[in-house]
Amino acid sequence: MRRRTFIASAAAASLAGATPAYAAREPRPYDGADGGWLVFAVGTVDGFGMDFGFPYRRLAGADGAPAPQWKGMIEPRLGGAIYLKIKNPDFEGGETGHVVVRRVPPGGYVIDNFIFGGSVPGVGGFTWSTARPFALPFDIRPGQATYIGSFMRAVSLGTPLESQLNAAGFFVIADRAARDTPLALQRLPAQTPVTVQVTDVDSFGSIILRTQRP
Repeated sequence: MRRRTFIASAAAASLAGATPAYAAREPRPYDGADGGWLVFAVGTVDGFGMDFGFPYRRLAGADGAPAPQWKGMIEPRLGGAIYLKIKNPDFEGGETGHVVVRRVPPGGYVIDNFIFGGSVPGVGGFTWSTARPFALPFDIRPGQATYIGSFMRAVSLGTPLESQLNAAGFFVIADRAARDTPLALQRLPAQTPVTVQVTDVDSFGSIILRTQRP
């Protein structure tokens, strides 16, 4: 896991109150004085929208002691009834999506599951989740922000992974701090330090969790 720190500049102060253009299913923000910020990007590769979720939860308070649970979901913001696509993206290109900034209580957190659905004509709907254990830990500190990476879902059809994954797709979870941090700083109070805390998912040896497309 790599850690780096950025600082929000005074130039971002005028945008500190800005909110995303589209904020469906956003959890309630933490209003305690000791709160910090969780920062991540979420979206899809090549603009083809696919729904998914990575739930996160707090394991302990800032002092490491057990604490009341706080949880949320990393999920793309999609629009369109027939063809899903990213709605009002913050960035476009090979990856399309949003940078999300959430105020949460301090402490130690983990992401250790994902979920996405699908259907088979004539059979019905079904849901995928992880079969192989993994963990993406991160820490939230009072008055500071933690960037945990970019979470993108990609189509497996037409890639070397097609024979193994069929149409299930795969996830690209990577450090895109150079792209995402400037956008996050516009939404944070001036002088807020942002620590980069991104887990190398290649270390899990999973075909579906990757740091880049094959």
